Parts: sequence; C-alpha cells; structure tokens
Amino acid sequence: MRLDTLFGRSPLARCAAVGTALALPLALGILIAAGLTPGRYVGVGFVATFWALLSVFLAAGLLPAARSIQSAAAFARRLAEGETAELPPRGMLLPFLGAPLERALRRLDREWRRQRERSGRAARARGDALDALPDPVLVLDASHEVIFANAAAEAALGGALADRPLEAAIRAPALLSAAARLAESGGAGPVSARFALASETGGQRVWAARLQRTGGEEEGGESAETVLSLRDLTDSERDERMRTDFVANASHEIRTPLTALIGAIETFRRTPPEDTETRESFFAMMESNAERIRRLIEDLLSLSRLERAEGAPPTAAASPARAAERAAAALAWLAGRRGARIVLEVAGAPDAVGDADELTRAFQNLIANALNHGPSGAAVRVTAAWDDATVTVAVSDEGPGIAAEHIPRLTERFYRVDRARAAGGAGLGLAIVKHIVRRHRGALDIESEVGKGSRFAVRLPRARGPGDGAAKPGDGATKM
Repeated sequence: MRLDTLFGRSPLARCAAVGTALALPLALGILIAAGLTPGRYVGVGFVATFWALLSVFLAAGLLPAARSIQSAAAFARRLAEGETAELPPRGMLLPFLGAPLERALRRLDREWRRQRERSGRAARARGDALDALPDPVLVLDASHEVIFANAAAEAALGGALADRPLEAAIRAPALLSAAARLAESGGAGPVSARFALASETGGQRVWAARLQRTGGEEEGGESAETVLSLRDLTDSERDERMRTDFVANASHEIRTPLTALIGAIETFRRTPPEDTETRESFFAMMESNAERIRRLIEDLLSLSRLERAEGAPPTAAASPARAAERAAAALAWLAGRRGARIVLEVAGAPDAVGDADELTRAFQNLIANALNHGPSGAAVRVTAAWDDATVTVAVSDEGPGIAAEHIPRLTERFYRVDRARAAGGAGLGLAIVKHIVRRHRGALDIESEVGKGSRFAVRLPRARGPGDGAAKPGDGATKM
C-alpha cells in the first residue's frame, strides 16, 4: 500500500507520511539493537511513537519554512531585477521568518513601489517636456532604432516614428553618415549634419541635425541612447537669401540713378553757359534721377517702419472709402497724363479697423500700378464690398495681365516683371502694400489673366461700434 493512500495528499499528511517512514525503521533498529523480544515491544512502543510524532512535526515545520525562504528570496530577486514582485500575504512569513524580517521585507516592498512610481512620474515628465519643445527630438537606441520621438518630430517628419530604424524614419544620407561617424568615434562629442527633405507642399525644408550620445552603457560597451535634435533652417535661410538679394537690389536701384546723376553733372559742367537748352535738359535729367533716389529711400524707410510696427496692429476705426478717395485724388495728375480714368465705387462702405494714412498709402500704390501698367485711355476701377466680418476694397485695371508664375512673387521686394522694369518702378510698391495689410491683420488677394487685366483686393477686418450702418455695395460711382 502506498503512503499517500494511507495518509492522504495534503502537505501535513505528506509530512506525517515522511515522519512515519523515518520513525518506523528507526524504532525497529532500536528494538533489534536492544535485543528485545516481541513480548517486550510494548514497553518501547512509546519510544517509537515519540520519534514518529517528532519526525512528523519536524517535517511539517521545515518544509513550509523552506517554502517561505524560497518565496522571500524570489521576491528580493525580482525587486533587484526591476520586475513587479508580490509579497506573500501578511502573516505567511511570520511563523517561520519572524516578525522583524517580515516587516523589513514589507518596508522594502513599499519603498520599491514608491520608487517605481517616482520613476514613472519622472519618465512621463521627461516625455511631456520633450513634447513641449518646438524643435523635433528623437531618441535612438544602440542600433539606431527610434525609441522615442516628440510631437514636433512626428508632425515634421510625418506619422509615428517609434520602433523604426533611423534610415526608415528619415531618408537622408547626410544624417545616416553623421550617425555612422558618431558610432565610429565611440560617442566622443556631438556630431552635426545638414540635409534637405521634401515637404508636403512640394518644396524642400532644410534641417540642421545634432547627434549626442547620452545615458549609460549596455553590454558590449555601446552607449544605450543617442539624442537626435533637429532645427528647421528653411525660414532662416530664406530670410538670409532675401537679405542678400535686398542689399544687392537696393545697391543696384540706387547705383543706376546715381550713375546717371553723376554723368549728367559731369556733362553739365562741360556744357557752354550759352547752351541753355542742353543745360535745361540735363537739369531735368538730374532732377528726375534725384527724385527716383528720394522715392527709393522713402520706400525703404516706409518698409522699415512697417516691419517694426507689424507686431502692434491698429485698433482705431478708419474709412476705407475715404482712404480710396484721397488716394484717387492724389493720383489725378497721373491719370490725366496717362489719359486714363479712375472710377470709384466705394460709397457707403463701413469703417474698418485700421490706420487711415497707411490705407491711403496702400490704395495709392495699387492705383498707381494700375495706371502705369494699363493702356492709355483705360479705366481703373476702385470698388468696395463688405460682409459682417470684413471690408474689401479692390483695384481693377484693363492692362495686359500678369502671367501666373509671377503672381506668388509680386509682393517680394524689388521683384518686377519686364513691363514694370521698363516703366521705371523700383519693385517696392506691392511690398509696402503687403506689409500694410499684414499689420492690419488683413489679406491681399491677387487675380490676373493675361490679356484681360488684374485685380488687387485688400480685405480688412470690419470695425464695430455706433454708426455701423452701411449702404449696400455699389450704391454709387464717382469718376475722376
């Protein structure tokens, strides 16, 4: 008969079976050694029973104690490895390990949980801080796989980047070469690179990259992490090109009339005093070129003032209709010289939020452009339209129109198509209009079709307040 059949399968029954299995041979050996006869077995039966019970209780105590020690050791080992560890229920260790040791293990468990919670909060705070950065930041592991990318990186580079190799996340040979140089150097110092990536709008964005090793070391001596930070240079490089072009164009625009002026002065000196007709022609030439230089300097100063004031939009109410009327009146002489007509259809337009003088300057530039580039005898129409939110003043001409490829660049400084260059403009008029409209938090819309003319519309935020009642657009027209 098997012992588990006799004693059962519980832990205590198994201990009793083990104790009995140990006690019976021990008792039998004692009897044989003592030379006792079967009749005298009863006297020593008590001895055998004592040994059997002692073995049972020893087995019943030692086996659970061993299990408790193993459980405590496993708990400490899991904590050391940074894993989640569950301590046995309260009181399970007390009979075998003692209250002090149990309290120590439970203090260790509480401290480990607090430390894990603090580490989790710190990791979340670092992630939130990186997400708050405006520049893209990626963290790479030793094999250059992305293990973290902040919100700016995912927005700039498109989609989720984590768990992707660097060469799949950013397809830029210059960046991969920089990462290889960092690996070859053993992480000594940061490595920089510049590269360009195609943007969603169809152009290219230029990036500056900086790779820096950080963190501890993994097995094999390789650094655990590499921080890749990116900075978008597209706007700064465009601004630098614009500054360079500005200096070159401004120098050219000033040098051209200045050279003509100096030549006229030298020729004038050699002209006999009695040749009054020639001298008068040179006087006119000098005056014309001096005026051209004056206008150029005035336009440049105006642009500078507008750029400085761009962060402080106007808050007062101004009448776009009166500003258009003043601009048309100031250019009546040019319309007469060109044989053109200025037709005003702005009566009843409500006030807009703006500066009256700046609006007059903007409309004057637009009307002057229309007169200069339109055919002789044509009409330049100035119209107004509005809704609950905006007031729009548009200047339309009957000129030759502008090719579509030129329209996006018309408001750049010194940008001119060939016809404008022939007309003698410096290419600053529309740039001034753009900055005035931008300061007013409005918009400039340009429509043109070759052979049919152009339309420049200035949209302004409508002013609110007493007397805002306005007539319907197009109630009246004035010809000048």
